[in-house]
Amino acid sequence: MAAPWVGVSFSGESCDGGHQAYGPYDYTNAKHRALNLPIVEEYHFTKDVQMLVKGNTGYLRDDLDYTLKAFPNHHKALNSIINYQLIYKYDIEKKRKDALNSPVECYLQRALRFSPNDIVSYMLYASYLKKTRHIPEAEAAYKKALGIAPDELAVKHSYGLFLFELKKYPEALEMAKAIYAKNYPKQKLKELLVKSGHWQK
Repeated sequence: MAAPWVGVSFSGESCDGGHQAYGPYDYTNAKHRALNLPIVEEYHFTKDVQMLVKGNTGYLRDDLDYTLKAFPNHHKALNSIINYQLIYKYDIEKKRKDALNSPVECYLQRALRFSPNDIVSYMLYASYLKKTRHIPEAEAAYKKALGIAPDELAVKHSYGLFLFELKKYPEALEMAKAIYAKNYPKQKLKELLVKSGHWQK
């Protein structure tokens, strides 16, 4: 399997993450997880790396980079690298200190090209786009995830929260009615709609 770097960064530069040392392997593939994931996680994606406490073989950014080059759609590592970018945004942009080897959006686009039916990667991409205020792109990512898994209630709930934030209340209500008719346990979307007067008991 190949995992080419694709797409462009938010600044319009072509994505390029450099040399592939190990892999690539699919995080959603049971065989890959059993045979190849332990090696990567023992040396490069430890708990300290996941929680952004410290790197295991050097810099945090390098252990995250190695993990995602080996497993492009490693969900926990994608979430960690998103948090790394958001937490260290000031240093990265103002001081160029500890910048990632490639922009986060490039890792995410590579993950989606590598495993195009992985809805968790789409949800992570949508969340990152939302947090960085790339709203049309975030909505497109949510819709793509729904297209892949139209009956996945967690995707509908997350998309409903996104619609609520955009003040698209009728659409958010429609999404909420659909998921709570299926007894979805998380009540945040319903609570927001009730509190704002858009859910009529």
